[in-house]
Amino acid sequence: MTDKEYRKKIADVRRSVSHKYGFRQSSYVNFKVESGYFFCLYFLTGDVRLTVKPMYADDLWWNIWDASDNKNEPLSLRGTGAYSLSGQILTSDEITKVADKGELTDIIDGMFKNATDAISKFIIANPDADTFFPDESKMDYDPDRLLYLMALIHNGKKEDALAIIKEARKNKHRCIFQSGMFSDSYTYIRRWCNREQATMRIRNLFAYLFNNIVQIRAYALMALGRNNKKDSFPSVYDIRLLDGAIVTALCFSTIFLWHNFTLVWIIFAVYFIFVWFMDFGKRSKRYYIRFGNLPDKTRLRWKISMWSLVVALYIYYLFTIIYLWGYETDR
Repeated sequence: MTDKEYRKKIADVRRSVSHKYGFRQSSYVNFKVESGYFFCLYFLTGDVRLTVKPMYADDLWWNIWDASDNKNEPLSLRGTGAYSLSGQILTSDEITKVADKGELTDIIDGMFKNATDAISKFIIANPDADTFFPDESKMDYDPDRLLYLMALIHNGKKEDALAIIKEARKNKHRCIFQSGMFSDSYTYIRRWCNREQATMRIRNLFAYLFNNIVQIRAYALMALGRNNKKDSFPSVYDIRLLDGAIVTALCFSTIFLWHNFTLVWIIFAVYFIFVWFMDFGKRSKRYYIRFGNLPDKTRLRWKISMWSLVVALYIYYLFTIIYLWGYETDR
């Protein structure tokens, strides 16, 4: 039996056993929510780990990371998502490779029973998820201490969280989560903790507007495509179609209103610098993927709206050329 076949066999057994203990299954994890905690069993290669984290932790982190839409995704994302937080390890076991399915079922059943017992003991010791602080010596790889920082912020200890980040910066710590060239998870946490200040409120407003522009452009580009849910990136032709329509409309409007060709070149340069900045650090990528998860009717409305807009812009461009040609002829 190959490793792939054995992993499939384990997944089938997990599926049949997990429901008895109140766990749900997705990919390589089984999970359940209880008493405000997210408990997750990771079935990795020969290794099984049970972890725990408060339910609020991922919600708070996604708000800070400007990924609040993740809160609307399936619960399994808290266990498998790239931007989900690691939990504190409660138990760790190894799966003994056995050929007999009945024996394998007994082994995995025992793991779920042990996990259920560990969860019960944990909840008795930590009944309030809101005041829980993780034991960092038992974390499932969290070098940035994000779960602990979320617990501090959630409990109103923002100054303590900022002090930890300040110390990490002094020690040249490099965060796992990066955003563009100059931002990482600590950058976002500091902004969140300081967001009450006037300057930060203004910055957050501009960030909110900019992210909305990025999202609208990403949705528009995907809507101009083939409407295939599996597409995760727009074609270069759709990018040229939309950007060409917007740029020509802006440039010919400038010529029409002010007859200023210098300003046209400035608009042309500023627009493409702005577009480059929007795509820098793959800011648009998550919105490309998110578009494919929208309901069919919503994607259809986007498609109709975007094609109507592009056609209208090119018609406007054509009539502007005709008008300017007639204007120059009359002169």
